Amino acid sequence: MGTANLTLVARLARDPELRTTSNGKSVASLTLPVDTGFGDNKTTTWWTATLWGKRAEAAANYLRKGSWVSVSGPARIRQYDKRDGSAGFSAEVDASSWEFVGNKSDNEAPAASSSNGRQRHAMSGDMKDLPF
Repeated sequence: MGTANLTLVARLARDPELRTTSNGKSVASLTLPVDTGFGDNKTTTWWTATLWGKRAEAAANYLRKGSWVSVSGPARIRQYDKRDGSAGFSAEVDASSWEFVGNKSDNEAPAASSSNGRQRHAMSGDMKDLPF
């Protein structure tokens, strides 16, 4: 059975969490609430998107809580044991790309613009071509 690729579009629930692994590689976590249904039938699935290397660093520099973002990559549901002994589940995507969605005013944050005022987009593909 293969891994499903998924694209999520959501507003960030909090600023990206950037950290460095023991071998010096950057990793960032994005928290994305995705709603389905409406009214009394509305449910929210909380996804965690993980970015690595330059993509992680760019996300930490340019994304902020409330930014509209699209992330794409392989998805998985992970089961874990809660403190009370019951089973918990987490929805995760290993994001191979991310990009801003919406217009610039939807994503206004001091770090979301380059020095010339134009918003940077599309953090996918070959990272060597990025201007920063």
